Amino acid sequence: MASSEPRKTYIGLSVGNHNSVIAIINKEHRAEVIANEDGEHKTPTYIAFSGEEEYHGSQAKHQFVRNAKNTIQGFRDLLGKPYSAEVTKHTGSARVEANSEGTPEFVVAMENDEGESTELRLTAENAMQRYLGRLKTTAEEYLGRKIDGAVVAHPVGFGAEQKKAMEAACQAVGLELLQLIPEPVACALQYGLGADASHDDAKDTVAVVVDVGGSGADVSVVGVHGGLFTLVDSVHIDTVSGEIIDEVLVKHFAAEFKKQSGIDVLEQPDARPIRKLRQAVEVTKRTLSSATTAPCAVESLAGGMDFNGTINRTRFDIMAGKTYAPLVEAIDKAVTQAGYTPAQIDQVLLCGGAARIRKLQSKVISLFPEATVLRDDAGELDEIIASGCAEQAALIAQGIVDPASGDAAGVQAKAVAKSLGLQVSAEKLVPVLLKDTPLPASRTIKVSLPAGEKRAYIAVSEGEPVPPPAEDESDDDDDDEEEREIAEEKEHILYRPSKLLAEMVLELDDADENTKVLVKFFVGTDGKLTVTATEPVSGKSITAEIPSQ
Repeated sequence: MASSEPRKTYIGLSVGNHNSVIAIINKEHRAEVIANEDGEHKTPTYIAFSGEEEYHGSQAKHQFVRNAKNTIQGFRDLLGKPYSAEVTKHTGSARVEANSEGTPEFVVAMENDEGESTELRLTAENAMQRYLGRLKTTAEEYLGRKIDGAVVAHPVGFGAEQKKAMEAACQAVGLELLQLIPEPVACALQYGLGADASHDDAKDTVAVVVDVGGSGADVSVVGVHGGLFTLVDSVHIDTVSGEIIDEVLVKHFAAEFKKQSGIDVLEQPDARPIRKLRQAVEVTKRTLSSATTAPCAVESLAGGMDFNGTINRTRFDIMAGKTYAPLVEAIDKAVTQAGYTPAQIDQVLLCGGAARIRKLQSKVISLFPEATVLRDDAGELDEIIASGCAEQAALIAQGIVDPASGDAAGVQAKAVAKSLGLQVSAEKLVPVLLKDTPLPASRTIKVSLPAGEKRAYIAVSEGEPVPPPAEDESDDDDDDEEEREIAEEKEHILYRPSKLLAEMVLELDDADENTKVLVKFFVGTDGKLTVTATEPVSGKSITAEIPSQ
């Protein structure tokens, strides 16, 4: 008999420092982004006050041009943090002060119909509550039904206090928080990593998530093993962002306007022209990701004069190219800190609006070998995280994932510390259980016997990544095919033995050319490794137990 209990409506929510996105899994089982009242998929993370009116999203962002002192932006990153000049540097133009508790507080002016002005003071938590309440209303009006819960993404840099503040904001507006999951895990979910894992094929994957947002970039190494996610390491930088790339275009078009009008908007005491130009170049930048030329148009930019300009992608790439260097360094740092080499990274997953820039993508993939796949195929890059949250929400709705399981399904503290496998030679290890695989973990590998052998020799070893070969800068001719083939062969060795753990010999008197041995590795939550080698036909087996290292 079918259940009479009404189906609950769960959404995925990404609250960015500049823009936010709401998503839901539709009847076709695909992530669908919920449009706001302006028909837009992205809702600017802005709140503005004018007179007695309060504005959110696009309307608030428009207010920012002419009413910046009463516009609040950047409040997400202030959640749960004490006041400091460093903390408040991305907060738009509303004045920020420290309140009596030492936390940041936005100060804006309200004015009634009689012209009487009052001061309104909002903490980041107050601002987040107002903004989340508006997003919840947007989703309910779009869907025509009540929202029962949400999976919300948080930046990897969020600490316990910031997560607690986000949970409190959700609770304050009646939005049940199903799970608070790291943004890179949400990204990996939307790209489908681990979705087709099975008992027979764990689909072990190591991915680098490159998230380039409005005010900074995060590079995270994520391990996906048997459908379980492990956030291995992460690096945050604020030297590469949408804002910084925008400034390249702002300076270019400001110079063009100065040539046309003689007015330097960068030196104007009135900041409104430069705010107009900054909002205009956001569209130009987005257009350049899919077109070779993009316009920039601003009505009445300064001195009553309109501005119309264009720029081609090649010129943009030349101007903006040098701003990408810190991102390349951050990727290299994250991979190294995680204990991998670029050759061990299976996929690079892109998200964040600025990550759609083609030149930036080429810089990113240049760090990795050809076997590493660069992906931007899971939808609009600034909608990826919200869509991944919607995927997780759907799993919770179906009862596949327990919302009490933590930050995300399968994000666990205990994991395999070092890659484990079979030692083939002093220089080569065949990995069986990869580093960062959540515990308990089990993997099986099939081994063939050398011709004429009547025994299986099993050498179990810890492994370490093989550093990439040094580039040969010599000018010698590449005529020696044999040397090239040897070099190429070495490049394919990703792991080498670092510590021999056990040796076993399985005697197989009846072995022939078709004999196979199944070698099973199992590591429990206590860290103990059990390796069992079995010949299925005869049933012969041998086992070695290695205590936690």
